[in-house]
Amino acid sequence: MTSSTRQCVIGIKGAKPDPEYPVNLWFDSLKSVASVLSEDNQKLLEMIAQHNPETVTELSSISGRAVSNLSRTIKTFEKHGLIKIEQCGKKLQPKVIYDTFHVVWNTNQEKAKSEKNLNNYSLVSMFTGVGGLDMGFEGGFKYKNTHFKKQPFETLSAYEKDEKCVETIKRNLDIPIQQVELSEELVADFPSADVLIGGFPCQDFSSCGPKKGLNSERGQLYKVLVKYMNTHRPKIVCAENVPNLARMEKGKVLETIIKDFELQGYKVQVWDLFAPDYGVPQSRRRLFFICTRNDIEGEPVKPKPSFINKHRGTQWAIGDLEHVIDESVPNQSQYFKASKAKKGNGQGDEHCKADQPSYTIRANAKSRVQFHYELERRLTIRECARLQTFPDNFVFPHSATTNVMQIGNAVPPILSYKVASSIREFLDSIK
Repeated sequence: MTSSTRQCVIGIKGAKPDPEYPVNLWFDSLKSVASVLSEDNQKLLEMIAQHNPETVTELSSISGRAVSNLSRTIKTFEKHGLIKIEQCGKKLQPKVIYDTFHVVWNTNQEKAKSEKNLNNYSLVSMFTGVGGLDMGFEGGFKYKNTHFKKQPFETLSAYEKDEKCVETIKRNLDIPIQQVELSEELVADFPSADVLIGGFPCQDFSSCGPKKGLNSERGQLYKVLVKYMNTHRPKIVCAENVPNLARMEKGKVLETIIKDFELQGYKVQVWDLFAPDYGVPQSRRRLFFICTRNDIEGEPVKPKPSFINKHRGTQWAIGDLEHVIDESVPNQSQYFKASKAKKGNGQGDEHCKADQPSYTIRANAKSRVQFHYELERRLTIRECARLQTFPDNFVFPHSATTNVMQIGNAVPPILSYKVASSIREFLDSIK
């Protein structure tokens, strides 16, 4: 480390700093600090100070990071005043200004909060949908009488193509969401993060879909995740899809995706999780690819089922809503009209069972949502959301058809919470 480096005191714009610590640099938000001064970026600053590389190419050989990625990162460092660029003949040489960093606020409580947030695990979300997977990583929500505490993940940015899904997220979640059609070309400009999550499009892998698998443009979108892994090197990747993917082309589709993840330098686990085993009152199975960077020892442990042989039934989830017919509970008055259930005509025309998990809430159900276990009507949008474990204060603001599609496409937040908790426990163990 060079003798000219020193501690950098960082202030957050809009907050009065502690007068004992004169601020050297100002950042717009804690999320900006967490992104620019991620663990990997702090290691990069240490490498620059220690090795004094004369070019970005030389730094690339030292750090193992791509030249294009380093060029962008160095520009970010320079923009924020963390390094200076010196002219050495015809070469531009980066010089580190600071070697340690400290965020200060105007009270001890605020300082503790800022330091806690800096210790969070940064996260980027792709194919976010309405945020069911994200809710598990965010935590801090209540489902029925159970509170799920805040998780130590800090979302730097989330990306979703569908305008109506983005509207739903903005109404309900405090995460930085951008409406964008994801492609491999865009990934280079995304922030680097400790964790990448994403439920890549499942329609071409679903047993209810066209079953095109990888032979479609949609089926290839998992490669956006692959590109991010190659470019930004997150510690952990959590990619989610439907279980039918594992059976397509006699397992070859699954093998291809695993191999593509492994080729980026990751160990890959595949978790096939049955949602009722984890407290979700709905018969739903999801596939999770859990990828851990090869240079990290160990892997997250598959969450242990806590409700096996004692699954929660439909009545447990929605029994208190039987006689609610207005909007005192959001979306409870919204449902598809139908004369009566027709036994043996498929799950969309049958009553769900009171003492068992409901049928799967399907995104393509349209008006054929399953019937209430006791009443002669189809389930309401709120009842569908309950069965998917969305809290009652999570409002679906669109038409009934759009709302049930959004619910059906989502990962149950409680299931996601179990997955996120396993990843959090692993990351805590390798600090």
